[in-house]
Amino acid sequence: MSTSDQWIFKKEDLYRTPSQTMGGSTYSEEKEARAKGVTFIVSVGMHLKLPQLTMATAALFFHRFYMRHSLKDYKFYDIGATCIYLASKTEESTRKFKDVIVACAQKAAKRDAPIEDSSKEFRVWKDTIIFTEELLLETLCFELSVEHPYHFMLTLFNNHYVKESNRSAHLRQVAWAFINDSLRTTLCLLYPPRIIALAAVHIAAKYLDENLNETLGDTWRELYEPDNQEIQDAANEIMDQYAQASNRNGRSFDKIAPGSKPGSEYQENNTPAYAGYLNSPAKLATPVYSHDASIVP
Repeated sequence: MSTSDQWIFKKEDLYRTPSQTMGGSTYSEEKEARAKGVTFIVSVGMHLKLPQLTMATAALFFHRFYMRHSLKDYKFYDIGATCIYLASKTEESTRKFKDVIVACAQKAAKRDAPIEDSSKEFRVWKDTIIFTEELLLETLCFELSVEHPYHFMLTLFNNHYVKESNRSAHLRQVAWAFINDSLRTTLCLLYPPRIIALAAVHIAAKYLDENLNETLGDTWRELYEPDNQEIQDAANEIMDQYAQASNRNGRSFDKIAPGSKPGSEYQENNTPAYAGYLNSPAKLATPVYSHDASIVP
């Protein structure tokens, strides 16, 4: 088994995780806890102004950790904080340890009041991250170099999109937003980054009534047709969270309306692309996008 294969699981594996077999959680409870954990990671990451890929790496570490440990034994706040700290070092976007501790403590307590480094709360968070980092590294088998769907998606648009650039930017923007929101799901445990990227592009095209056979031509057909079922299944996994959000809010979202979903705060050059995202009842509070030329060759 290669290092990449060991982190791709079958759907049924998600129904027999340590949280369920040993921790007593149901599948739905674990799914919700995972989403809350990634939301915490994103919240802390945005507070620390971490790059998008750093937050995505932290989310990936988080999901992988709970395939080998139980939520009953390790609180998602503790693991989320450690994933943020480790990912910031892995992706060379290191923040001061003190700043990470303060941000985690504030977001966990849902308050903005300053936290002194002499306080008991600060010391507890510090000790937790230091203790948990070694466990996290061992659980990940020290495999810290990861790949994300963003690179594949951006390369696809940059090299093969044949229509005007503003349409390309619009479609890329929405696909990026769907990838962001997928971080809260276990999609990264079921499919390789390439499939997730294609699923996000597929949904984004439907979202904007874009014909990918025209705008990406033979390239899209060559990519899509061999993995049609996998891409459809991955797309369904992404969309399930919106159905759940609508159920919680007592609203029907049969038709996604531009500017109201997926709820991602996508920004390019610090300009909000969809103001509607910020006020949407289905908002999932995903990371801000800031184009980084280093993502694509």
